[in-house]
Amino acid sequence: MSEPYSCWGSKDRYYAGRFGAGNREQRSSDTVCRVIDILAHYDPDIQGHVERAFKQWNLIIRDYLRTEMALRLSVGDDAQAVPVRVVAGLPHPFETVVEGNLNDIWLLLNGPRIAQTVDGLRLIEGCYDQLAGHATLQPLPTTKEEVQHVGVYAERLAKLIQDLPLVSQIRKIDQDILGAYFFRVPRIDVYWMAIGIIAATIGVSVEALTVVVIAHELAHAYTHLGRDIDGDRWDTEAFAHAELRIVEGLAQFYAGVVCDKLDQRMPAAKLAYERLLELQAAPYRVHRDWTQQNEAGGEIVRVSMIQARSNGEKQYEAFRRILEWHRENLNRGKNTRR
Repeated sequence: MSEPYSCWGSKDRYYAGRFGAGNREQRSSDTVCRVIDILAHYDPDIQGHVERAFKQWNLIIRDYLRTEMALRLSVGDDAQAVPVRVVAGLPHPFETVVEGNLNDIWLLLNGPRIAQTVDGLRLIEGCYDQLAGHATLQPLPTTKEEVQHVGVYAERLAKLIQDLPLVSQIRKIDQDILGAYFFRVPRIDVYWMAIGIIAATIGVSVEALTVVVIAHELAHAYTHLGRDIDGDRWDTEAFAHAELRIVEGLAQFYAGVVCDKLDQRMPAAKLAYERLLELQAAPYRVHRDWTQQNEAGGEIVRVSMIQARSNGEKQYEAFRRILEWHRENLNRGKNTRR
């Protein structure tokens, strides 16, 4: 019997298998080979950027998550390893979308550059008469009208990129496509090719987006396997059948917390996190109204998560009721102590 809602770990999701990704994700398809070639011309060291960012920030991110969640993967002699791999290839949902839009990948990669070109041409056009007086520009190599024509072309090209079917199709994907937590293994795969494409699309550095991806996927692992003060974990089947909005909302919330904590050391991570949100499907944005300013938001979400895990809650509305109950009680206690 199917659930009356979208399960995070339903069997049709590529990360839900007991042995990690299937043969489709492991093989070098024609699509993957073509994307590798496109990325190599755009930036031949994307994989290196991802690997270096992972090595630099992995342990720091884990420490932040342990502290914020008060959950531990290792307690005494019980150590739960969750290895992370940086891998080539594209996860199935992303590969399917890319496969039908390969000719647009180059445009998507260069979208931010073309948008900057539009701004530059507008500036040149606006200052053309002033610039025309500089001796070093004599004789003038182009007319103001020609600059205007190129500007119009660049604007149309930028608009074309904004309206690419590929962009709207990416927004509809409700599975992790930059990395994946294979919760039945357990293992995390980080897809350097997907990160390279999306980082260029939203105009952020590969390193910054890698930090966001690692924080998100590790948050999945900690919410699932992290032991609380009573030594309990989230039952795997309950975790798998929890509604998508609960599991992704928690991972997004804690990824945001990590980016906030990294603000002084890597401010670009917060920008990458915010811009990625604009490209993601609705389940990845539900956490934005979980907490409000001037309240103990981290504590409200943490105790709500622990209760939801303990109760085996699966439906999002039930989780929201838990969240609101703890908000009212924690805020009431705060006001009483004043």
